Amino acid sequence: MNSRIIKVFVLGAITAYGFAALVLVSFAKLGALPVQADVAPSRLEASLLGSALHASVARHAPGGANPMPATDENLIAGAKLYRQMCSRCHGVTGESDHTYGQSFYPPAPQLPLTRTLYTDNEMFWIVKHGIRNTAMLAWGNLLSDDEIWQIVTLIRKFDSLPESATLELLRHHP
Repeated sequence: MNSRIIKVFVLGAITAYGFAALVLVSFAKLGALPVQADVAPSRLEASLLGSALHASVARHAPGGANPMPATDENLIAGAKLYRQMCSRCHGVTGESDHTYGQSFYPPAPQLPLTRTLYTDNEMFWIVKHGIRNTAMLAWGNLLSDDEIWQIVTLIRKFDSLPESATLELLRHHP
């Protein structure tokens, strides 16, 4: 008797999950799921995708400590790279025109204004590999690992930059 109940329960669970998957695939194939970037996703979608993103980045990020010391030289180099490669989307100051980065969905975080919850290793991985289905590029083919670490070190120190790095960051900035 117990094995019959277990079989019915397992069959019912498989059927329910199969039906849910069929409905989801049908909605996707019919074009019923919203994909536009100018409308915020539902709380469920944002929560699920946000959790999946953070879990994947944490799993794939390298281990160990940030190998780039926060010297003036590294912060200046990071500021130059950030200004050239990152500031258009992520901003430079609170007064920056960052409408470009805000037009993406999800919007590009304004890194000088908000602290990231990602570790240095996770930021390194994100910069190097990018984030699929967002505007975050994979910079690993354009920048060396040392250059990426310089940018990560700069981002981590945004609230306490030496004047020399701040001047480099604001160079040619209106």
